[in-house]
Amino acid sequence: MSAEYRFRVDGHIPVLKVHDEPRPGPAVVVLHGLFSKADDQRGELEALAKWGMAAVGVDAPHHGARRDGWLDGMPSLGPADSHARFLSFIREAVPEVSRVIDHVVGEGHWPIGLAGVSFGAYTALAVAAQDSRVQATVSLLGSPDWTPRDGHVTDALRELMQHAPVHRPWDCARHPLLLLNAGRDQLVPAHQARDFAHRLWGEFPWLGSHVGHYEYPESDHTMREQDWNDAWGRALGFLRRTLYRE
Repeated sequence: MSAEYRFRVDGHIPVLKVHDEPRPGPAVVVLHGLFSKADDQRGELEALAKWGMAAVGVDAPHHGARRDGWLDGMPSLGPADSHARFLSFIREAVPEVSRVIDHVVGEGHWPIGLAGVSFGAYTALAVAAQDSRVQATVSLLGSPDWTPRDGHVTDALRELMQHAPVHRPWDCARHPLLLLNAGRDQLVPAHQARDFAHRLWGEFPWLGSHVGHYEYPESDHTMREQDWNDAWGRALGFLRRTLYRE
């Protein structure tokens, strides 16, 4: 069992940090999905620690220890309002993740990676586009494109969508990037990440293997167990390869 530390950054951002000794070393900030919390990614945190990295779970705004009516009220909203609230959560989470990175770097950990699942993957991509300290990013079941899946864009959504990483492709992919998606996903259209990867390869052909993309054609948003295990194995290998320093 790896050592576990719980604390709050800036007095209000709950953090679960898991690692083996010795330290410091590379750190990966792990961002959970919607209606989830850092503790739900405990298996992934432990796996990162076993691979020689410090794993840093963060409860997103309105989630986990901070769960409130903003999250609980989402199921009663219409599609446009629900998506707007989803995007507002991302916008709220991005600067908090950078503050957690401040803390982890201050402890001596370096380099820094991000790994996000679903909502957390959206957030990870947005952080990577804004915070150049992020040296590697894994997006699992996420998208850099914030267009709602039904294509209906209200004025409120249009304003929020301007901040999507899809509009800042080079910033998002300035460091190694791995996009993993499910082909039958009805919540996060797989073509958005696929199109983004092809756009990066087309506009910045020198990126080559710097940007990776893989799709699981038989899985939906709740991935088949064998596909999830394969995806997480790819993520671990990518993070180890790009971050770990002997």
